[in-house]
Amino acid sequence: MVIGIVAGFIVIAGGAALLNSRRAKRSAPTEEVGEDDTAEYLTMMVGVLYALVLGVALVSVWEAKDGADTNISAEAGALHQTYLLADGLPPDAAQRARAAAVTYAAYVQNEEWPLMEQGKPLGPRGWTLLHDVQNAWTSFEPTTNAQQQVDQLAFGQISVAYQARQGREADGGGGMSGVMWFGLLAGGALTLGLMFLFGIRRTRTHLVLGLGFTSLIAFMVVFIYALNSPFGGLLGLSSEPFAAVGTGG
Repeated sequence: MVIGIVAGFIVIAGGAALLNSRRAKRSAPTEEVGEDDTAEYLTMMVGVLYALVLGVALVSVWEAKDGADTNISAEAGALHQTYLLADGLPPDAAQRARAAAVTYAAYVQNEEWPLMEQGKPLGPRGWTLLHDVQNAWTSFEPTTNAQQQVDQLAFGQISVAYQARQGREADGGGGMSGVMWFGLLAGGALTLGLMFLFGIRRTRTHLVLGLGFTSLIAFMVVFIYALNSPFGGLLGLSSEPFAAVGTGG
């Protein structure tokens, strides 16, 4: 799809350059100046409006990816804290709490992450394993003040993990709307078409500037496309935070 986007913009640029070249040859030398000024003004306004569309799209996908990164860090960090807090429990209870945390983290990294990279929904198994983490703590009855404090801290971290997991699942099903993508692609085509049809008349200068601008727009669209998939692609987030659960750091 990315290659198709770039190729589409190149085809648009080449076709518009061809049309402009033929138009320039047929144009009379006495062409009215007022019409040229109006066309150039409209071309500039379309370019400004498209720059706003590009900016909104870029900010939207950037904030979405930043939110996904925050949820991942919060979930993995909270899970790791429950693992460390298990040091304050008796050996049997500590082993159950650690095993539940490690099992959940391994499942997220090995089973859920490939699904998120493909944009597929997650099954209920992850929630079941997170419930096991909570059950490992609820099955233990603290008998000292220190154990009660540890128990309260652990439940606070488990609550954070629940909220962050909900956010992570929502992040996987997000992305820009089809309307926004239509505006991004159609606006780029319109901007390039007007620029080639009513732009600089000197062929070499026109081609250099036009192809450079086309390359810039294509790069921005591909960049937005890459950011639009928080968990997949070259710019996708890593599952390494979950690999750190249970390392004792």
